[in-house]
Amino acid sequence: MNSVQAPAVALREGRFPDHPTIVVTGTGVHYEGGHRDDQVDPDFQVLRERWGGPGDGLPLYGEFDPDVQWEAADRLLCAYCLNRPDRAPGEGLLWLLRTDVDQHRWPADIETTTPPICDPHARLALKRCATLRRGYLAVRVREVEPVGVLGTVFTGGGPNGPDELVRFTETDRLPYVLARYLVLELRGAEPDPALHPDLLVETP
Repeated sequence: MNSVQAPAVALREGRFPDHPTIVVTGTGVHYEGGHRDDQVDPDFQVLRERWGGPGDGLPLYGEFDPDVQWEAADRLLCAYCLNRPDRAPGEGLLWLLRTDVDQHRWPADIETTTPPICDPHARLALKRCATLRRGYLAVRVREVEPVGVLGTVFTGGGPNGPDELVRFTETDRLPYVLARYLVLELRGAEPDPALHPDLLVETP
């Protein structure tokens, strides 16, 4: 395995939001100088935030590059190397999540913006990332579905504030979100027997 210096999904210095002015109408948001129907993501019908700048700056660990996160989450590629993770027969894909929660009821349904990860890079991340070592959750998942987006919701002519989760079922709010990250639901997640912390135990 080639050593990877930083996860591919990590945001890099020099990257920044770079898009035309947001226009809010009665039917949703779009970029100035065009039509919403021509600007929305063809698969999810949301307006995505556009980013610019080089992708080779210093990594900002703990923050995701929106373009890379979207591709990796949509195609279920490894967050570290952007290859398709291997899985043994009968096993689900591996997810390595930051968490401070020490108890779960298994199997669990988990919503996350984190893409999956291949086993070698999960082990590498645990060696290098102090945050993960303070609390992480490693789970195997057989069923995954995009359920929404995390982004800025515009009502009343302007942004509401911090990023919000907007589900694809929220048809009244979905046209008014400027989407930054794709949100996945990991269904029936089970702890990975080799990587999950001993303190994560099943509740009765």
